[in-house]
Amino acid sequence: MRVVQTRNKGLVFGILLSALAVGVMLTLGQVPLAVSQPVTIPVGKISGSIPMDAANPVWETVPGIVVPLSGQTITTPMHPNISVKTVMVKMATNGKEIGVWTNWGDQTLNNTTIGPQDFRDQVAVQFPVQTSGAPPFQCMGQSGGTVNIWRWNAEWQRDLGAGVAGMWDVDNQYPSIAWDFYYEEPAGGVTYPDRIGRSLGPFNPGIWSGNIMSDPNLRKSSVEDLNANGFSTLTTQASQDVIGNGLWEPYGALKGGCCSGPTWRVVFKRSLTTNDSNDVQFKSGASLPVAFAVWDGQNVERNGMKGISTWFTAKMP
Repeated sequence: MRVVQTRNKGLVFGILLSALAVGVMLTLGQVPLAVSQPVTIPVGKISGSIPMDAANPVWETVPGIVVPLSGQTITTPMHPNISVKTVMVKMATNGKEIGVWTNWGDQTLNNTTIGPQDFRDQVAVQFPVQTSGAPPFQCMGQSGGTVNIWRWNAEWQRDLGAGVAGMWDVDNQYPSIAWDFYYEEPAGGVTYPDRIGRSLGPFNPGIWSGNIMSDPNLRKSSVEDLNANGFSTLTTQASQDVIGNGLWEPYGALKGGCCSGPTWRVVFKRSLTTNDSNDVQFKSGASLPVAFAVWDGQNVERNGMKGISTWFTAKMP
């Protein structure tokens, strides 16, 4: 191979500038500059039901890998200074269902967004809907490359224990709060815990509009099943097929995890196949791309402000 040398600084600068311009255009067009799947995540084979308890000893028998995360700096809102730099991942199947176990260090428990200063801890798993060929752009997919995202959040986890109202609400967060009389309530008003009028009337347009964020009756668990095919296209699926469960451990006393201090452990579970064409489908012996994201509420991370991974390869048994 012949190497050509030049002292023409203008030519060199022009070549570098052209390469930079091409990279910027590909990024803005949501075309991945490179497709890399350097690490395989072996999906372990287990017998019996996949445990939803993230501290169950069964998970200690499943091999895991540590996935590096970096700040999302491709589109706004960005957050280059993320606090969670790695997440430990394990995947397992019993031949009927698949489970994804995630574990990361988190010094603080953030499980409410009631106050304007509050942000929740979250973790998400992402798969391409079409698993053949090169995977789509790792950040929310791209046009013609839809991704299926499973997003767990700590606030929905807390809502599961909030009683008949189904949500951790303002009066839970601020017990001494006072509220005004609403005109649609019966004469003399009602007690606040009854939620009559306030949650079911016109003062909650989120429930009226069928928003899963507002109406806990639309949720199957603490996980939201979503699709995206590019930035600003994240959409809740009509069929919620994924369940999940999270455990925040403040003392690092549990075995088989990533860290010795406070940690989150979250399990996702779904049937290998569904009737939803917007879902990823898992087949025996197949390899498919998978990526991860983590939000630390204490570090004011939300929306696009998160730690993300590149694509990895999950290998089904």
